[in-house]
This record gives sequence, C-alpha cells and structure tokens, in this order.
Amino acid sequence: MTQPIRILHVLTAMNLAGTETLLMNLYRNIDRDKIQFDFAVTAKSECAYDREILQLGGRIIHYPLYRGMNHFSYVKWWNDFFCTHKEYRIIHGHIGSTAAIYLHIANKYGCYTIAHSHSTYGPINLHTVLYKIYSFPTRYVAKYFMGCSKLALRDRYGKSILKKNNWHILNNGIDSKKYIYSEIIRQNVRKEMNLTDNDILIGTVGRLTPPKNPNLIINIIKNLNKDKIKFKFLWIGIGELEKEISKKLSCEIKRGQVIMAGARTDVNKFLQGMDIFVFPSIFEGLGIAAIEAQAAGLITLCSDTIPPEVKVTECCEFLSIQDAEIWSDRIRDIIKNSSYKERKNQCNSIVNAHYDIHNVAQWLTEFYRNI
Repeated sequence: MTQPIRILHVLTAMNLAGTETLLMNLYRNIDRDKIQFDFAVTAKSECAYDREILQLGGRIIHYPLYRGMNHFSYVKWWNDFFCTHKEYRIIHGHIGSTAAIYLHIANKYGCYTIAHSHSTYGPINLHTVLYKIYSFPTRYVAKYFMGCSKLALRDRYGKSILKKNNWHILNNGIDSKKYIYSEIIRQNVRKEMNLTDNDILIGTVGRLTPPKNPNLIINIIKNLNKDKIKFKFLWIGIGELEKEISKKLSCEIKRGQVIMAGARTDVNKFLQGMDIFVFPSIFEGLGIAAIEAQAAGLITLCSDTIPPEVKVTECCEFLSIQDAEIWSDRIRDIIKNSSYKERKNQCNSIVNAHYDIHNVAQWLTEFYRNI
C-alpha cells in the first residue's frame, strides 16, 4: 500500500484560533490515505487540538521560538531537522515572520515550500514594521504562495505576486451542513443561557485582541442600552484582553447582559441561538467567523476594512468602524423591522461560493499530489 504524502505545517500552536481551526477542518476532511498532516509548533505545553491530531495519525514536532539572539541555533535546528527527516517533501509555512529562514533551509533539502498568508498587516506600529522586515524575504524564497484572500496575499508578498502563476487562494472552508439553521438546536441553546423567546441575542466570535476591535463592541452595547432594548450579548473567544474587557464590562454594562463563553469547539451550535452577528475587526485576512455566521443564516454585520470576499450570502453587510453609533443604528433598524427572524438555509450559498470544507480539502489534496 502506498504511503500517504506527509505535509509539515509550521506554526506556533494548535489552539482554538482561525488558522488552526481551518487546518483542523482540512485535516478532518482530507483523504488521509493520500495525505497526512504533521505540525511543527513552538508551544511547549499541550494545545487544544494536540490529542485529536495524534488520534488522526499526525505528529507534533516542537521547534525553538525565534528570538533574534538565537539566530544561529535556530538555523542549526532546522538544518538538523531536514537532514534527519527525509520523509517531508512539502513544507507548508503559516508563520510569516521566520518563513524566509525555515523555508530557505527546506529548499536546500529539495522540499517544495509554501508560504501561506492568513491575514493582512493592519495599522502601522513597531510590531507591524518589524514583522514586515522579517517576512519581506519570503516572497523570494517560497516556491508557492497561498492566501485566504487576494488582499492577504498582496499585503504579505507584494502587489507583483498576483502577476505570477504560483499563487492560489485557499478558501477558509467550513462544514456547511453543521451550520444549517435548526429551530430545535436554537431553542436548546437559548434554554441553556436562560433566554426567553423575546430576548434578542447579539453575538460575536473571535480572539479577545486589539485587531478584533472589542472597544467598539462595548460601545455598541452601551448605545443600544440607551434605548432600553431587551437584548443580551454572547461573546465567544479568549485572548490577551480578556481581563481588561471583563473589567470594562463590569464597570460599564449591567451585570448578566454580556455572556462571556470563552473558547468553544461548538460555535456552530451557539450561532443557532443568536439573532444578529457583529464582526467589527480592524483588519482580517478574510474572517472565517463571518463565513460561519452567514452559513447559520444570521444577519452578519462586518467592518468595511476586511476583504470583500467575506460576503458569501445576502445576509452580510459592511459598516464603517469610525463610529459605534453606525452599528447600533443599523441594529436598531434590524430589530424594529424584525428582519432577524427570517432565517434561511444557506448551505447551497456556501457551497456555490466554494467555502464548503469538503470541496476545499479535495482541491488541496490534488494540489499537494501534483506539485
């Protein structure tokens, strides 16, 4: 029996976040008789997806975190690794800052190398400038380039990348059937959260980090409270701003109105219980959470600063993030018109837009096998 092609994915950790969730969705749905995934990570402790990876036949490899000062030992580690692991002929890099280093070394050992952009750079600050400097050489190193959108590709690898023939859009696929609206699931979820039929549930999904614009979300909630609208807000995600956000909510929002659900592996279920989804990110490579919300038939309000490809159904709208009042005004209109009650099965729309994970996994299988 022919052994599957082993793909080495390089990233920091396999926790509950956008890139990692995409990779796991692909891993679950790819033909593992033909393709196997292994993951090189810097995380020292066990991550959320580690056990499932091992159950699916994957390996977890720990490599050192690049700190600048350890440049030579970092280079040596990768040289030693590729020298002793000839089983890898495809290296799929998701860490942009050091991709030029490990992909260059992989090239020396005859590997096919892929640089994958999952996001744009966002506002200019010291971190962004340093990231650009470190990642700049990657455009001259990788043999293939992937991105979740043209904007993500162009931002990371330069405008000229789109004039070449070695780039591909890999859509952030989801299992569309898992998101089909179900009144039974909706009622069960809302019962768990002690919500009545009259309670409007607004929600968001995303890491609690500055790019997700949590302060705008808090201001939207405060604006809506001025109208004495009976609603609750479901916030799914964890991150570096968790304590700061919790403190602000306790000081500025009435107790119990915001439900902090933390990291969840059953987001599809909770989307059924929502009525309106907000996604005011400052920047995104695409925004898989917004795709998922649309798949669940939710009215999905997105910032106008993220790639337009995120709109895959008529449920999606774009709003300016310059003023929270713009968002609260739109939500008021939706509630007044009761348009949030019109939930449709959007499965076909997701499939037709090429965001169904089964089709994406099939395409990726053929790509790996043919390079």
